[in-house]
Amino acid sequence: MKVKQGVLSPLKRMSGLWSGIIAIIIGAGPLFLGWQWRSYTQAMIAAMLPAEGRVAQVIPLTDRKGKAMFYPIVEFRTAEGQTIRFQGSTGSNPPTYRVGEKVQVRYDPQSPESAVIDSWDLWLPSTILIGAGGFFVLLGFLFVLDALAALLQLGGLLGLLGLILLRQKRQ
Repeated sequence: MKVKQGVLSPLKRMSGLWSGIIAIIIGAGPLFLGWQWRSYTQAMIAAMLPAEGRVAQVIPLTDRKGKAMFYPIVEFRTAEGQTIRFQGSTGSNPPTYRVGEKVQVRYDPQSPESAVIDSWDLWLPSTILIGAGGFFVLLGFLFVLDALAALLQLGGLLGLLGLILLRQKRQ
């Protein structure tokens, strides 16, 4: 018995429906988490005041693998004239900052010692999560659309009803 290639292909494409739904579910988690992180970062920055800082030191700290990572020690003045020193949250090797380099700082007027360097590092985690989650959601939607196109090729909603009835008959 020969099976027509035109009928078999849409049936195979229909299996993409479940793959698409699974990809959407997998991608929705990181997408939601990334969006929440982005909102938190945005709110945090909105509550902070800007200031110009200067890298006073670059200190090496050893990570768990024994590799030295260089962290900047930044000094800045608050609007009230108080001098604050803090360690940057991101280290790198080779060092990203040089002693004497000017950097933009954001600080909370209530606790200026919890200041951060205003750079792309603040946005990196949320960007990665939104990008990865968005990729999976987009891929899932493409799979679902392809499966729906295959369904229309088989006869639309009547084709879907026929497929469901055939499956129930087999069981």
